[in-house]
Amino acid sequence: MSALPRPQDDAAATACFLCGRRDLTVLTTELRHGPGRVLHCPDCALGILERADATGADLRAYYDGEYRKHHGPTPGRPADYRDIFEAHVDYQQQRLAMLAPYLHGDARVLEIGCSTGHLLCHLHERAGEAVGFDLDSGAAAFARDELGLTTHSGTLAGSGLPRNAFDLVIAIQTLEHIDDPIAACRTFAGYVRPGGTLVVEVPNLDDPLLSLYDVPRYRRFYYHKAHLWYFSAASLAAVMARAGIDGEVTYAQDYNLLNHLHWVLRDEPQPSAHAGLGPARLPLADDLPADLRSELAVFAADMDRRYKAILCRHGRGENLWFAGTPAGGGTP
Repeated sequence: MSALPRPQDDAAATACFLCGRRDLTVLTTELRHGPGRVLHCPDCALGILERADATGADLRAYYDGEYRKHHGPTPGRPADYRDIFEAHVDYQQQRLAMLAPYLHGDARVLEIGCSTGHLLCHLHERAGEAVGFDLDSGAAAFARDELGLTTHSGTLAGSGLPRNAFDLVIAIQTLEHIDDPIAACRTFAGYVRPGGTLVVEVPNLDDPLLSLYDVPRYRRFYYHKAHLWYFSAASLAAVMARAGIDGEVTYAQDYNLLNHLHWVLRDEPQPSAHAGLGPARLPLADDLPADLRSELAVFAADMDRRYKAILCRHGRGENLWFAGTPAGGGTP
């Protein structure tokens, strides 16, 4: 089973955000926490959550309260800010490697959607200035009060952050939550200095557990009401082009091979994010000889690297990564 949609006659109530097409197909009628539909435009390769209108202040209120009651690192448990931070802080190496060309000692960096600061704390160590913004005021306060980071919440316009001033603006796993992704990217670009870079990461609609395997529960897990959009490489590129940002889409894979095997064999998530985001560790017996244990650990790590590389080479990495330069040097 793949992420490919199936036709459904009554999908015409919602139009494609990018092209206006109304004869959309249906990707799913089941979301993570109950019924719902995600529609698909075959022309734009964009997934669209079918929903009642919820814009502006409604979305801000949702992410400043209700969201973390349902979405966190431990399935089925409300998220604690400390848990969120600790679940992700040690697994940012791939993002940091991809950001390395844009980081230098005097770089000014803004992360939009910084959550608890699990990436921002690393950026703080690698750049001249690293500032975060998040709609979740509690997450922003955690990063500020517990980690000593500079963060803002509320609205970007009301944050007082300087426009056209940052060498690097980052939005990781953020755009899929925003009502108008084109307008949002134009807003993000307004904080990039002339010649600077905007980086956006979103989930990939061609996620490997959707497109390579038959894992029924993962389909219900993947689609949920907090994600308004499900981007393919083509639809993300189209959003960026319409926002006036010139760049390219690449792929990244966070979760390891053993996480995927767990889903495939058991049709359920692992108990916590650590096992899937960390190194691919085989469940070896405690009394194994050290040389055998070491050789098997190298084998597992090598298989995991090769697996992730294959996924990304074929456009099936779980995340899409866009890096580009706003037209007009960052001035919207």
